[in-house]
Amino acid sequence: MMALLDPRAGHYSVLITDDDESCRDSIKDVFKPKGYTTYLASCGREAVKIAKTEEVHLLILDVHLPDYSGLETFKIIKKEISLAIPCIFMSGEITKELQIDLISEDVYTLIPKPININILRDSVEQVIAKYYWK
Repeated sequence: MMALLDPRAGHYSVLITDDDESCRDSIKDVFKPKGYTTYLASCGREAVKIAKTEEVHLLILDVHLPDYSGLETFKIIKKEISLAIPCIFMSGEITKELQIDLISEDVYTLIPKPININILRDSVEQVIAKYYWK
């Protein structure tokens, strides 16, 4: 298990969006004790609302949401906020078309479901290091 690379973890916030409450809570339970501020959304509309009102450093989005798709949600957030917020996607159905779509939108990575928490934790740490450490 990798330790958090940056002692400033408490300065970062993660928006976790998934229609499965237990999935959201499981991911929150990994990052909240490490000092991350976590915001939870069950759909794209909630995620957009949170991203507009809170400082969010990283998005973790499920590809399949009940209203917008995860990719639509990501595009709306990028457009509405006018900031490049890094994004990690999760999906139980990974297709070549999905991978191409995500690459074209400059998504950081795609993690298959069921989620391997160690891979997710490492990916979050890599995103924070890449985008925020100066």
